[in-house]
Amino acid sequence: MLRFKEYLLERVDTTLNASITELFPAIAFNVGYKPISVEDFKKFIYKLNIKKPSRQLEKSYGTKDKDAALLVIDRLSSMEERFVKTKMENAIGVTNYLYDLNATKPIDKVIWGYRQKPTGVPSNHAGDIFVYFKDKELIGISLKAGTAKSKEPLKNTYVGTQYRNLGKDLKPLEDALWDGVYSKIPNINSIATKENYIANKNNVTKLYVDYYLENETEANVLYTEMLRITRIHFCDIINNLTNDEFKEWVQTTFNLQKKGEKVPLIMVKAVKSTAEQKGDDVVDVLPLVTKHYAYLNTNSVQEYLIDIHTPDDKKTLKMTIRSDSGVREGKKPGKQGRLGQYTMLKMLYSGVV
Repeated sequence: MLRFKEYLLERVDTTLNASITELFPAIAFNVGYKPISVEDFKKFIYKLNIKKPSRQLEKSYGTKDKDAALLVIDRLSSMEERFVKTKMENAIGVTNYLYDLNATKPIDKVIWGYRQKPTGVPSNHAGDIFVYFKDKELIGISLKAGTAKSKEPLKNTYVGTQYRNLGKDLKPLEDALWDGVYSKIPNINSIATKENYIANKNNVTKLYVDYYLENETEANVLYTEMLRITRIHFCDIINNLTNDEFKEWVQTTFNLQKKGEKVPLIMVKAVKSTAEQKGDDVVDVLPLVTKHYAYLNTNSVQEYLIDIHTPDDKKTLKMTIRSDSGVREGKKPGKQGRLGQYTMLKMLYSGVV
């Protein structure tokens, strides 16, 4: 039980900023509360009794997410004040959006889709919250937060995950990473070879962390090369897909606002204390795509671009491959970032350039 709680705490830490803008608006709408300020909203949250929730409050999350909801609320008071202010402003914007939506089409309830998707929703659905209308219709909402001009990732995934989804062999990438990156770590030959370094990740990562702590500049040169090699290999994977395979990959991998789905997906972006639905630049043209080509963005160490052509136009998709965590002494090997990620670097889609 303790191990599960430690896992849950770690999981909440990594998604806390998102949880505030997802969970709190669902709760507020379900109990009929309309926030008027950040402090007002915080006081409302602190007064909630999730251990013994009311029927309306209990609508806001699945049974498996009750402990996670408690942890999000518990951690709120210990978070940095400026960070909390920003996220609570976003939560106000999303709450107001829900009330505006309700005015156009009455809502029965809103459910947080943290670890447990609501009944009838596919487990891989990209929605963060799910809106049940009184006419029995249901939609999923993918929530983003940023500035008016910012481009938030529309999809977070991992390189290795996409290799598996596409049925591709990781061995060529693993070999290239050994040749160009991992074999350059000082004293690596004393603990690993090209054939076994992936199976010996913990020891390889420990050696890498020692190197990083001793000479961060040189270690970061290896990280830059890791990003270059990984991007090159994945671009080759994309460019060897047929046009139909590529379109299927985009449709199933990116968080597109799919039409005609059982549970339609829309995207809502919060900017300070306002939120509005955003359009999708790809979903309508995807069926018309006749050609695609992926290549490195030479002005960036972590971006690659995908040109998609239709009979009348060309669009360019912005993609990123990078580490989603840093390197720090004392972290478990499996939690270290950069070279500690191997073939599981983060892959992001941020929309049309």
